Amino acid sequence: MYDFLEKHKRAVQIVLAMIMLPFMLVGVDFYFRGGGSNEAVATVGGEKVTREQFDQALREQGDRLRQSMGRSFDAAMLDNPDVRYAVVENLVNQRLLAAEASRERFRASDAQVAEVIAGVPAFQEDGKFSPERYRALLQQQNMTPAMFEERVRRDLALAPLQEPIASGSIVARASAARYLSLVEQRREIASATIDAEAFAKGVKVDDAAVKAFYDENPTAFMTPEQARFEYAILSVDALGGNVAVDPADVRKYYDTNLASYTTQEERAASHILIAVRPDASDADKAAAEKKAAAIAAQVRAKPASFAEVAKAQSQDPGSAPQGGELGSFGRGSMVKAFEDAVFSTKPGEIAGPVQTEFGWHVIRVTGAKPATQRPFEEVRAQIEADLRRTRAQDRFQAAADQFQNLVYEQADSLAGLGKALDIPVQTTPSFVTRAQAQQIGRNNAKFAEALFSPASLQAKRNTEAIEVAPNTLMAGRILEHRPAAPRPFDEVKAEIRRQLELKAATDAAERVGREKLALLEQGKSDKDVGLSFGKPVELQRMQASAAFPPDILAKVFQADASKLPAHFSGVNPRGGYSIYRLTRVIEPDTLDESRLKLAGERMGEQLGREFVNAYLASLRARADVTINQSLLEGVGGRQGEGSASGPARPAPQGRGAPR
Repeated sequence: MYDFLEKHKRAVQIVLAMIMLPFMLVGVDFYFRGGGSNEAVATVGGEKVTREQFDQALREQGDRLRQSMGRSFDAAMLDNPDVRYAVVENLVNQRLLAAEASRERFRASDAQVAEVIAGVPAFQEDGKFSPERYRALLQQQNMTPAMFEERVRRDLALAPLQEPIASGSIVARASAARYLSLVEQRREIASATIDAEAFAKGVKVDDAAVKAFYDENPTAFMTPEQARFEYAILSVDALGGNVAVDPADVRKYYDTNLASYTTQEERAASHILIAVRPDASDADKAAAEKKAAAIAAQVRAKPASFAEVAKAQSQDPGSAPQGGELGSFGRGSMVKAFEDAVFSTKPGEIAGPVQTEFGWHVIRVTGAKPATQRPFEEVRAQIEADLRRTRAQDRFQAAADQFQNLVYEQADSLAGLGKALDIPVQTTPSFVTRAQAQQIGRNNAKFAEALFSPASLQAKRNTEAIEVAPNTLMAGRILEHRPAAPRPFDEVKAEIRRQLELKAATDAAERVGREKLALLEQGKSDKDVGLSFGKPVELQRMQASAAFPPDILAKVFQADASKLPAHFSGVNPRGGYSIYRLTRVIEPDTLDESRLKLAGERMGEQLGREFVNAYLASLRARADVTINQSLLEGVGGRQGEGSASGPARPAPQGRGAPR
């Protein structure tokens, strides 16, 4: 165990920095909490995975998705049963690994935990571990050092179970080359289409067949469910229009934050460094100063030679090749002695030698850009908008709870809510479908589901407050509802007839196509078969198109290329039936070593994941694992039912977000 940690210390630190720390920074501390609901979403060897732990893990998954997806994140995706099941599976796997680590007596010492934490870059300042930064970052997430260190200790104990399996897959060069060849292979395809239209004239569909199809497919011809509803949206933008900003506050903000509207003075400089080691002897230091003084005298006598002298004699490897050029910088960018010399020297003049911790510098100031200040009138509108939004944000924090409460307390109308919060209550001008309601609800599926739920439709009461976007709550109430209903036969019979005619014509084209394909495979010529193939096109494995959708593209690359040309067929996505001819296989160009190495690494990673999954499956087979599927499917928010005087009140969706 200890040998493993010592040999893989750097890898463990990288894993912690890239995976564990971002995970921690969105609030992962449910492993260390007690209390709450004891309902078991799953059990592992008799140990519960509680509903509280599941809820916390699901929220954290939502936080990570929100951070990565931005405005495209839809909280409704967390209600997907597959997503919830995956969260539980992950918790189960953690328990399985923890149990195995305990059986194998894998432990991490205090020294190992401290060494790994000290190596996490997020806890460092100037390359050194900062206890203050460490405690501050943990405090931001309501975690104590003891809690975090226990998490690190646990992860270190689990590492020997996973890392050797995940990283132990070695992929042969030939396998990587074969994989790349398959992925990057291109194929040339020609096609001939037998149009369904050519058979349409001979197709006759009688009235009885049309009526029979209508009767046998009662749900195929329905008017969609529709409703008229009222709705209210609470957002920072909505509140911002009602926020007044005093001009005096705008001026005060400008004066208080003047530095934000001021561009500091900058200087451009070049230097020649004669480096001095910190442990240099007095004689070496004196020799360096003497050399720097001689160089200073030389370049003062001939300033145009500064760049040439810097290239030849400067001991700063970063700037010497550029003639000592350091570019432009403001105060605070360089060490103080160097900076003071630069900003007290006029452009074109040479300063020095100047001593710093790095040695002796001869400095030439090559340019100056004075400080500038944006006038108040130029930034007034932006400051006013920022203040209005900040105050609206503050109002939103308080209004969010009131919005959520009023939705329930005045369940039969949104008018009181709109009046109390001074936000508009809008009504759809006409009946809309579920999809249209979702668009009104900021394209949030959860809003449409709540609005069209049985409780909402029957009682015509407000939906719960739903977070349809960041810092945006919405509630709606059904005014009128039209359930889905069958369209009259007379209205759809022409449509049904066209569908049946097209199907019959396509079936006829397919029968002829299969006959022609059989003749081609017997060696008959295109002329004998009566086909005209178009110009060949070059296809790549991962590039589907309208003409070659995924199912046809799969056939292209599954076709036997041992003997060309090869033929296969399929229903044409544009109508009719097509026969495809594989004429050429184009192997990728010579594969360079860097691409082969990358492909091998990717294959190794994939194999490693599969091996870890297989290992987890073996642990699971030996353990007693049960998942409470009914509870798992019921942990998502559900709309409350009850009377206006005392409705059931589930946790409002998104309630935590505005805080």
